[in-house]
Amino acid sequence: MAEHTWKKHFWRNAFSNYLRTVLRLISGLVLFRLTFQNLSTEAFGFYSLLWSMFGYTILLDFGLGFTAQKAVAEKMASGEIEELNKLLSTIFWSFAALALGLLLVFALAENSFLDWTKVSAANRAEFGRAYLIFFCAMSLAFPTGIFPEVLRGLQRIDLANWVTIVALLFNAGLLTWALLAHAGLSLIVLISVVTTLSPNVVCYFMARSRIPGFDLGIRHYQFSAVRGVLSFSVVAYLITFTNLVMSRTDQAVIGFTIGVVFVTLYQAGYKASEMFGLFSVQLQDALSPAAAQLSIQKDKAGLRELLLQGMRLTALLTTPIYGLCVVCLDPLIRILTGLKHIEAETWWVGQTLLFATYSSLVTNSCAKRILMMSGWERPVLYASLADAGLNLVLSLLLVFKLGVLGVAVGTMLPTVLIGWFWLLPMTARFCELTVAELVRQVMTSILLPMAASLTTLALIFWLAPVSQETGFLGCIWRGSLVMASVLALGYPFLRQLRRAKQSQVVTAAPSA
Repeated sequence: MAEHTWKKHFWRNAFSNYLRTVLRLISGLVLFRLTFQNLSTEAFGFYSLLWSMFGYTILLDFGLGFTAQKAVAEKMASGEIEELNKLLSTIFWSFAALALGLLLVFALAENSFLDWTKVSAANRAEFGRAYLIFFCAMSLAFPTGIFPEVLRGLQRIDLANWVTIVALLFNAGLLTWALLAHAGLSLIVLISVVTTLSPNVVCYFMARSRIPGFDLGIRHYQFSAVRGVLSFSVVAYLITFTNLVMSRTDQAVIGFTIGVVFVTLYQAGYKASEMFGLFSVQLQDALSPAAAQLSIQKDKAGLRELLLQGMRLTALLTTPIYGLCVVCLDPLIRILTGLKHIEAETWWVGQTLLFATYSSLVTNSCAKRILMMSGWERPVLYASLADAGLNLVLSLLLVFKLGVLGVAVGTMLPTVLIGWFWLLPMTARFCELTVAELVRQVMTSILLPMAASLTTLALIFWLAPVSQETGFLGCIWRGSLVMASVLALGYPFLRQLRRAKQSQVVTAAPSA
């Protein structure tokens, strides 16, 4: 008999997620400023373009990274190590072949790329070296990217996070030195890609030591092993694609309809909601592999508990953070962008997108992860496709009437409607409850600390209103008081969540 693995590792996973996220945000802000100041305009643009192109490689994953995570959780629970080796070997070597093909294409396209980007003759040799270094390293990162997913499947997200944290620190230190020393672009790119690639390699050795008989030899390559999970992979890929549509197309809609100059107005408001969402979802990374393990064991009670506890914790912590963002939106936008004056339209864009993000978090951020791993991936896909489609259509219709605010409203309306009237009822059916019963079970143990946090926020806002002079420290002390009230009154629930792992046991594979 063994504990639910997700409970055993939940808090260390959540803590390491938040630490990694905070360090990434801080290092990103510092390095962006240093890069902007110490690279020439041409070098900065070329460097930014390379990394923006890398962002689209997520579309070449075909959902197999997420599938690897699911397979590891399931196969470790059932003890099918040989089948796991076949699946992971097939994914790894398929990605390696694809990466080699892409590397050849990009190598042959080097001159054309430099021509297309209009690189000056003086920088052509240096930028060409940077280009080849970048795509050589990224071709290695593509197949090795499954190793952090393997650790996630083992529910040891904390290990992957600690490796990433060390790499982030090396990245920040070495890039700071290179930028201040005015090193060439090729060296700066080399440091960036090596510190990005190295965590994948370390994760391989960590995964290998935690899976008995783990072997990625090419002799295990067997396409039939992947064929059995292709249906899930395609669904996961399409859901990833719809998320990309919802997060990346708003700027394109604005740029191609009312003009690229208005993108800046939108981005200033959008950034606060993006940071809120990024910070809030770190709690939920452990849910997918946990659900896969419980699903393969046919533990319906465990899945239901996982979902309810996840929704409770998400609502408990995101509600006061949302309230803080609403009240402090003006100074938040100033801190994030450096703007001295915030346009009213930008403020309303921020408020609209904050509400859309909060609604998505409380209605479906936990449910989507768990339902996908529990055989409900197609209903989740249909809801995601509807959300993305309505988002695009409404944004295009409203942008001409309301400007950038219309695009934000076009994002918010489908998110709220589909979240509350489609995904929440779907979640209730999964739990074999009515919607009212689901809401009651989620809210009962957290209503008091949530109400206390909002009351504390209201009192602070009344006694010390937020103004244009409110800076970073002003937001910090207000946030600290609000979160202290949540933790003080929410402690019984958090203690119950932590202690639950000691009382509930299931027949499961030994934890990694």
